[in-house]
Amino acid sequence: MAGIGFELRKILREDRLLSLGKVYGYSAILSSGPWVISIIAIILIGFINLSNFGEVKDAFRFQVVITYAIALASSLIITGILQLPFTRYVADLIFKHKENEILPSYFGAIFLAWGLGLIFIVPLYIWAFKGMAPSFIVGTILTFLILCGVWISSILAASLKFYSQVVWAYLLSYTFIVVVSYSYGNSIETLVYIFFIGNAILFSVLMALIIKSYPSTIFMKINFFLDKNFYWTLAIAGLSYNLGAWIDKFIFWYHPATGHAIIGKLNASVVYDMPIFLAYLSILPGMAIFFFRLEADFAEKYDLYYDSVRSGGTLGLIKKYRNDMTSIVRHAIHEILMVQGIVDIILFLTADKLFAALNISTLYLGLFYILTIGAMLQLAFMSILAILYYLDRKRAAMWLAIAFFILNGLLTLLSINMGTAFFGYGYTLSLLIVFALGLLVIREEMNRLNYETFMLQ
Repeated sequence: MAGIGFELRKILREDRLLSLGKVYGYSAILSSGPWVISIIAIILIGFINLSNFGEVKDAFRFQVVITYAIALASSLIITGILQLPFTRYVADLIFKHKENEILPSYFGAIFLAWGLGLIFIVPLYIWAFKGMAPSFIVGTILTFLILCGVWISSILAASLKFYSQVVWAYLLSYTFIVVVSYSYGNSIETLVYIFFIGNAILFSVLMALIIKSYPSTIFMKINFFLDKNFYWTLAIAGLSYNLGAWIDKFIFWYHPATGHAIIGKLNASVVYDMPIFLAYLSILPGMAIFFFRLEADFAEKYDLYYDSVRSGGTLGLIKKYRNDMTSIVRHAIHEILMVQGIVDIILFLTADKLFAALNISTLYLGLFYILTIGAMLQLAFMSILAILYYLDRKRAAMWLAIAFFILNGLLTLLSINMGTAFFGYGYTLSLLIVFALGLLVIREEMNRLNYETFMLQ
């Protein structure tokens, strides 16, 4: 991602207020990608369906189906396992000047995601949507496949020099989804196919940018997955983090006190779903800061540090760059918490008006407050994991991700059983614990960086 950081710094050097807005605007969209933008699209489509056709049931059904397609089938199970190892493998290829192998490996990653995913998803969807029309089940499977392709493509596309095209691809494809849903989304089946077509357009654009950037004479390779040195710690870390990010939602969906059936075997939680959606949307400013500080400031000092190590730099210079990295990490986390804290305070002061505008009961305000704090902590925790991945501390990141998954599951169950006043506290408390642990790990790793760089090779 260092190329994106270079481009963002170049924009910032123009020294204009508009430049600052452009930098953080690009950072926000590139960092949130399918996560936040798809949430916005799903919510808008739900409201459009309600305003046009008054079909409350179809609006909820669509949100549940797409949420399952994104969370369970795509990000959480399949691409959650492949994304981090594939990213590291591509980085290794670039370091070894083997860019001609990136495109075949990219197609191989998509092939693996689709092949492994179909084995899992076809029987699951046939069981989950028993009694639904075959065309609807086919639509959900196609949506799953295209989302897998989008997630994997985003890894490469977001790091290309065509970052403005990537931004426009996301905006235009999801605008297409919302606009067409407004005109033709008169049933859940139609909404699913519209969502599939919009993401297919996005996938095609991202793939075209990747093919343009990484030419190759070989069509497909799956070496990164078959290699004996496959990064299993990264695979487990990616899977555990995604499980941790969604386990509280699954518990609220299927707990007798909070969940109810929506479509087939799929449940939802009226109490939890909308507050957590809004809480995730609130962290967009923090995501922009995190992306810029990591991919511009930290990446620059990271490169300087390891270049000086490889080129025989003086001990004083190596220490200086290590101290610079430490300072940037400290400053970035502080800035994320400060800016996001200000955003959260503004939201707390205006939440009652926001809920009234969205026609959401104010009974959920307390839950929204605690989930908003939890989302801020999740962003800070993501920052720590990203820094650990940069420093190649794969095992430490893996154990933190596993701890997040276990703690979120156990504490969410405990909070539900303690009563409605404690809803959301399990999610937030689990993130507070792993964030505190992550800070201790980061501090120790930065203190030992020189020793481990030279002595453990």
